[in-house]
Amino acid sequence: MNFKSFSKKYAQEIGGEYREYDETRSVIIFPLDGGRFQTITGHIVHNPDYDREVVQIKTKVCGLDEYIPYNELLAESTNLPYSKFVVEDEFLKVEASSFLVNLKEDMVKEMIIEVANVADSWEFKITGKDIH
Repeated sequence: MNFKSFSKKYAQEIGGEYREYDETRSVIIFPLDGGRFQTITGHIVHNPDYDREVVQIKTKVCGLDEYIPYNELLAESTNLPYSKFVVEDEFLKVEASSFLVNLKEDMVKEMIIEVANVADSWEFKITGKDIH
């Protein structure tokens, strides 16, 4: 799967916007109901333990300066087939990842949709705003 080509095509399909960041990262502005959106980043990284390429799909929820109900997030994680909550670069984020070689387009679409919707829902619960 060519992740960059897929991202461009999928952004058009959903009425979003594609931005190329660099050779290993791309951005999809994912439109949601009510005029909201999530900025989804796709990263191709090398996993040295398995010596394979991994696709990481992620988006910000909020800064760590917000009150974050971590127990609720952990409970929510048990219901998510693809996603997990992570803390990275002083932000709470939602991330889904898989080995690139295993991915089919429909699965990546599901991962992106889940990441966008979960992050948007928690962003609103935590901040009451549409920030990211």
